[in-house]
Amino acid sequence: MNEQVTFILCDFLVREIKPKYDLLAYQFISKKIKEIKPDIVHCHSSKAGVIGRLAAKRRGVKKIFYTPHAYSFLAPEFSGKKKFLFVQIEKFLSRFATTKIFCVSIAEMQAALEVNLDKTDKFQVIYNGLPEIDLPSKETIRAQLGLEKAAVVIGNNAKMSEQKNPMFFMEIARKMIRQNANWHFVWVGDGQLMPLFQSFIKQNGLEGNIHLLGERPDSEIVVTAYDIFLTTSQYEGLPYAPIEAMRAGVPILATKVVGNSELVIEGKNGYLIDLEWSKSVEEKLYKAAKIDAQMIKADFRQRFAIDQILKQIETIYLA
Repeated sequence: MNEQVTFILCDFLVREIKPKYDLLAYQFISKKIKEIKPDIVHCHSSKAGVIGRLAAKRRGVKKIFYTPHAYSFLAPEFSGKKKFLFVQIEKFLSRFATTKIFCVSIAEMQAALEVNLDKTDKFQVIYNGLPEIDLPSKETIRAQLGLEKAAVVIGNNAKMSEQKNPMFFMEIARKMIRQNANWHFVWVGDGQLMPLFQSFIKQNGLEGNIHLLGERPDSEIVVTAYDIFLTTSQYEGLPYAPIEAMRAGVPILATKVVGNSELVIEGKNGYLIDLEWSKSVEEKLYKAAKIDAQMIKADFRQRFAIDQILKQIETIYLA
């Protein structure tokens, strides 16, 4: 880190709900806020959003911002009772301990308004942004990954979780590979569903065409090897990985859910598909592969370049 950034690791802050660790995380963060006396606290994601905002409010921080990155109550894996509870928690914190909520998509903001989390003026839509970087050629990365130059490569960079719906990705892969052995599917990322993935590949004899690369620190570079970025998520805020694909000029095929629907402009940077297999998935794979890479990169620069995003955030911070 440079002189303007100090990273402080909190070992107690974990993804799962664990009361003991959550209390320790709250105490740790509250103590750090008391020591640092920040002018602004900005929390990201549901768990950190709860703990961080409560700690900041307790310590009298005047400006408290929150970016949910997909509200937990939008997750299909939770029961109706849990979703109701999550809505009540978000509603309380929004009204009691939040200056402004930055939603990463219009659809995410609309979802918050539909459950009456707060007044409209509490929300601001600010897209996720990325810096422009120099990327190697597709041929270079494919050679490093052992992928043939002539192969049709469909990839996804994501955690292997229920949210990311990896089994639908696998089902698409199975159907397309059976039609054409030149199709190859790549998944970058790890998670609890990895054993299920591996079993599916073995049972269907797809070892030569489906490549599980695990966690990679260079995933934003690996994406340049893809002909199409395929994301099968059940819900999103506004995911970074497809934006990385756009930056590399890679067309997107994405499920028609919150976040994805706003990111994808059909015919310009990709296409949207339903959450189940149909003939149109195959048709849109072929159509997406024909989209011009320069048009996709231009769309990235217009909507997701980091400089524009930072200016929006800075203006609100200083208001």
